[in-house]
Amino acid sequence: MLDSDLNELYTQWFANGAWFEVPVRPHTENLCNCAQTSPDKIGHTASNLANLRQRYELTPYYYSLAHRAHQFGEPVVPPPAYYHQNDPNLREAGHEKLIGRDLLVAVVAGAGERERDVYLPAGTWYDYATGEKLTSTGQWFTDRPLWVNGVFRLPAFARAGAILPKMHVDDQTMNVTGKRTDATTRNELIARVHPDAAATSFTLYEDDGATTGYRTGAVRTTQISQQLTGGTATVTVAAAGGTYPGAPASRQNVIELVTDTQASAVTLNGSPLPQHATKAAFDAAASGWYNAGGNLVVAKSAATTVTTAKTFAFTLGQAPVSATFTCHNGTTTPGQSVYAVGSAPQLGAWSVASAVKLSPTAYPTWTGTIGKLPPGTAVEWKCVKRQEANFPDTADQWQPGANTVLTTPASGSAGTTTGTF
Repeated sequence: MLDSDLNELYTQWFANGAWFEVPVRPHTENLCNCAQTSPDKIGHTASNLANLRQRYELTPYYYSLAHRAHQFGEPVVPPPAYYHQNDPNLREAGHEKLIGRDLLVAVVAGAGERERDVYLPAGTWYDYATGEKLTSTGQWFTDRPLWVNGVFRLPAFARAGAILPKMHVDDQTMNVTGKRTDATTRNELIARVHPDAAATSFTLYEDDGATTGYRTGAVRTTQISQQLTGGTATVTVAAAGGTYPGAPASRQNVIELVTDTQASAVTLNGSPLPQHATKAAFDAAASGWYNAGGNLVVAKSAATTVTTAKTFAFTLGQAPVSATFTCHNGTTTPGQSVYAVGSAPQLGAWSVASAVKLSPTAYPTWTGTIGKLPPGTAVEWKCVKRQEANFPDTADQWQPGANTVLTTPASGSAGTTTGTF
């Protein structure tokens, strides 16, 4: 997967920097015109790009934390003990850090690491990369994977009730103000919400990003709140207060709700939003919602004035999509197992490093049930044989022939899908 120990070290170091440094410093250097140490030249470049894009996405969260640091002296990257002072397990913990109050991230810096143990303070937490819900009594969670969908990620967890404002990022994004190479600007308000029965809120701070006008009040604030009551999660984007030069007067509002069930309906200010079957249909529409799979429901409004409050209500409880994957004729050698890999993120997004290990329930037949699949989607996949430990991003053997195709239902079990070596 990586060419050398140096490449692995740089990949880990850059991932740490993308989470913890303000600002991010890639330490590019080419003084002798003989070597380049930049994220597109050193390390696992797909991971470097993914971690940099993730930091760009979370710019509104970091920027809001910076405003609070300026006004109230709150730390941007505190040690976990800062907000969990009664937990003795965190008093000397140097291998985990918080981003604000709501995100806990584990440090990784060691050769050959493919997973690491993570300590979570008591409470409910959501894996930031996968949406998996974890309930902690103040305990260690072992062997958290460091490679997710083919890229290296630090283990990161959002506490229940966390509201994380984000920005849209893709391959045309130029900077954190939303400017793009196609001469457009994306300025929608995006919030990733981790629902909890206890009501919580987060204040998004925005300014012109170029001057010190914020010191004299040129700031816009928008409070975002959530509460889970029974089977309904409610997220409210309050009317914005204040303004600054260039502030958008209207914008779309996008809510990414992390939940261990699917939604059956979503309303906006009491009116039903249209449901879309796929991400492509959702992206093409002005408003609506869809079950994204992977513990995620996404809803958006049309462009609405920022002085109008928007309340999204998600009716939850619909069973997520799952399927049983079976691989026949999977004879293996010691240290080798059979995995399922495919187009969906839950199947590793075609990355062998992130494939799902199956069990030899009736050797040489291997099976496993995989949940949180995207509903109403044609999922392509194959069986692969791969080394269990110290694996490269390659397979020892692929299932021959065409991909197996599974079309998932809207909810519930998709039954059994089969591949053969």
